[in-house]
Amino acid sequence: MEMVAAAEIESIGVNLTPPLSPLSYSLHDSFLLSHCASCFSPLPPDPHPSLHPLLYCSPSCSSSHSPLHLCSASHHLHLHLSQNPYDGQTSDLRAALLLLLQIKRHHPFKHYDRICGLMSNRHHLLMSNHDDEFSTRIKNGARAMAAATMMRDGVSDSNSNSSEEFLLEEAVLCVVVTNAVEVQDRFGRSVGIAVYNISFSWINHSCSPNACYLFLPSESHGCVQRFLIIPASSNGRQPIGLSSNSQFLTESTEIHGGPRVVIRNIKPIKKGAQVTIAYTDLLQPKELRQLDLWSKYRFTCCCNRCVAVPPTHVDQCLQTLTTASSIDVGIEKLTEYINDAIDEYLSSNDAESCCKKLENILLNGFNYEQLIIRLHPQNHLSLNVYTTLASAYKVRSMEENLLHSLKMKRFSAAYSLLLAVVTHKLFLYESCFIASVSNFWIGAGESMLDLARNIMSDCDSELQSFKCLKCGLIDVFEADFVDGQSPKRVLDISNKFINCINDVLPKVWKFLVHGNSYLEVVKDSIDLLMNVKEVMGGEERVELFCVGVHCLLYGGVLMNIFGGKDSHLSCYIRGLVYGGDAKACGE
Repeated sequence: MEMVAAAEIESIGVNLTPPLSPLSYSLHDSFLLSHCASCFSPLPPDPHPSLHPLLYCSPSCSSSHSPLHLCSASHHLHLHLSQNPYDGQTSDLRAALLLLLQIKRHHPFKHYDRICGLMSNRHHLLMSNHDDEFSTRIKNGARAMAAATMMRDGVSDSNSNSSEEFLLEEAVLCVVVTNAVEVQDRFGRSVGIAVYNISFSWINHSCSPNACYLFLPSESHGCVQRFLIIPASSNGRQPIGLSSNSQFLTESTEIHGGPRVVIRNIKPIKKGAQVTIAYTDLLQPKELRQLDLWSKYRFTCCCNRCVAVPPTHVDQCLQTLTTASSIDVGIEKLTEYINDAIDEYLSSNDAESCCKKLENILLNGFNYEQLIIRLHPQNHLSLNVYTTLASAYKVRSMEENLLHSLKMKRFSAAYSLLLAVVTHKLFLYESCFIASVSNFWIGAGESMLDLARNIMSDCDSELQSFKCLKCGLIDVFEADFVDGQSPKRVLDISNKFINCINDVLPKVWKFLVHGNSYLEVVKDSIDLLMNVKEVMGGEERVELFCVGVHCLLYGGVLMNIFGGKDSHLSCYIRGLVYGGDAKACGE
C-alpha cells in the first residue's frame, strides 16, 4: 500500500494533510517524569517529584488520557513489570496496549498480517531463529501485555508457555514496532512514540523523500482541513477502497490527546506520484541507512538514491576521505573509536577527554596498519564528530573562569557553524536535507548569539530591532507560506543569505577558531571558510552578532517552509527574536 498525490503540487512546504491525531501514543520511560503523558509538553521542574507513573500539564490532558491509561491496562503493566523486569522500552508495550483497547472494542480479528489497515510485518519481524534478541523481546513483550490485561480483568495468569495464546498481543506489538514514529521535541530529543492512521502509516520510505512530517505544538490548531494525498495500491497505483477495518481507524475519534502530526512536501510532486518520507537519518551513507532500516523494519530500500550507479554525489561526499586509499577494516576501527569516544562522553560527561580524542582524529588522522585515515569535512563521521564537539565545548563553557568560558563558547559556535556550512552544500544537491540543515543553521545562530551576549551588553535589544535591508530575512521569516514556495524561490533565499554574510563570515570564522589547532587549518570546499583575512580590531563583535542573527533567521525561514510557522522551532525562534519565550507563537 502507498499514498499518492491527489493533485499536482508544484510548490514546496504545502500541507498534504490536516493535523492528524494519533491512534496510540506513549512517552519513553526516561521522560515519564518530565513531560505530559497526553500532549508530550515539557513540565516545569517539580521540587517535590511525584511517585505517580504519569504526569499531566493540565486537567484537560489528565481527563483525556488518564482513563485510557487505566482501561488499556497500562497501569497494570507498570505493576506487572515492577515484579517482572522487561528488557526494552516499555513505551512500545504501553502504545500497543492502547491500540489493543480500540481493536478489542470494535472488531474480533483472525488474521494478523494487517490489523485495521496497518501492516504488522509480523512474519518478517519474527522470521529469525527462536533465540534472536529482537524476536525474543517482542514475544516477551506480548506476554507482558497479556499478563497486564489479565490483571486488569481479574483473571489469573496460567503461566502457559504457549505462544499461541498471545498471537493478538504479538501482532499488535508488531504493528507498533512497524508503524510507530519517534516524537521529537524542539531540541531533537525523542521523547516518545505515536502510531497514526493509514493517512500517515501508508506513506512509504525513501532515502530521497519528497515529503516530511512535523509535530505540532499542543496549542496550535492548524488551518488546512483537506487531504492532498490518497491511498493507492502498490502495483497499479490506482486509488483503492478502504476496508471496514481501516475505515474505522480513519474515522476513530475515541482516542484524545497525543502529539498531532502534519505531512508537508519538500519537493514538487506530480499528480499520482507516490508520496514518501524518511524512516532513517538521511545524512548517512547507503550501507548505514540500509543497516538501520533492516534492523528496525526488516526491509531493504530500493529507492533511486540507493540503487544509483555510481553513487549519488551526496553519498560520495558522505564517505569521502582525504587519504588516497583505505581499507574497510580500518574504516570500521575508526568508526568504532569515534563511537566509543562519543558514548563515553554521553555516559560520563567528560567533555575535555572527548574533545581531545575527537580533535586528535580530525587533526592527525587514524593510524591503522601504517595507513593514516583522514576524514573529509563532509564525511558522515565528521558530521557526527562536529555535532558532539559543539555539545562538548558548550558543556566546558560552563566553568567559572570567564576567559576560559568565552574560549569554549567560541569553539562550540565554530563547530556549530562548520556543521551548518558543510551540510548546506549537500542541501544544495539534495533538498531532502532541509530539516537537518535548518536545525544546524539555527544551532549555529543560537551559539553565536549566546557568545555575543557575553561580549555585547546590548545584544538582546539589538536583536529585537534587527533588520537587514540587503537580504530582508526578517521579512521572509515573518511571511506566511500558506501556499508553499517554489523551489526557485527557496534557492533565491539561500543565495541572498550566503551573499549577505559572505563578506563578514571569514572574519567571524577567524575570531571563533583562534587557538584551536584543528579549526584553524580545516579547509572546506565551500569558499566561505577559505582565504580568511586578519581580524580588524573590535569589529568581530558586531559581525559575530550580525552573522548569528542571519544564521538564526535563515534556519527559521527553512523551518517555516518545510514545517510551517506553528512548528516548535519556529515558535522558539520567534520568542528569541522578539523577546519572551517559545510560547510567543501566534502572538
